[in-house]
Amino acid sequence: MNRFVAFLLLGLFLLVPVTSVSAEEQRFGGVGLQVVPTITGELVVLNVLEETPASEKGVLPGDLIFQVDDFPLQGSDFGVVVSEHLWGPVDSQVEIFYRRPGLAGVSRVVLKRSSLDPRLTVTPAVQNGSLKSAE
Repeated sequence: MNRFVAFLLLGLFLLVPVTSVSAEEQRFGGVGLQVVPTITGELVVLNVLEETPASEKGVLPGDLIFQVDDFPLQGSDFGVVVSEHLWGPVDSQVEIFYRRPGLAGVSRVVLKRSSLDPRLTVTPAVQNGSLKSAE
């Protein structure tokens, strides 16, 4: 897993790599979402990076993600959700269930993880599934 240092920026943690990335670690990817957790564990999409799997499938800022694959997010640990469910091997698939404000019902999208620059992802600092504080 990539190693990161966290910087607190406007109440959000920004991940920045602190070491060079091995060839094996480069095969770890995401879907292009910048998210923050709600108090109950679901994720609110803050931003969707351009030209990423999430943008190509129509995920929008404001969408409320409540389940990733068969893992319900209510009561979950944000660091675990990001490191073990949203991020994963490049070219693997992840199924996201979400609600869009103003629309009734549940939406579902299957995204194929791609290689992304982790410096573009707003998330708490996660290393080995644990939340790390900014120093």
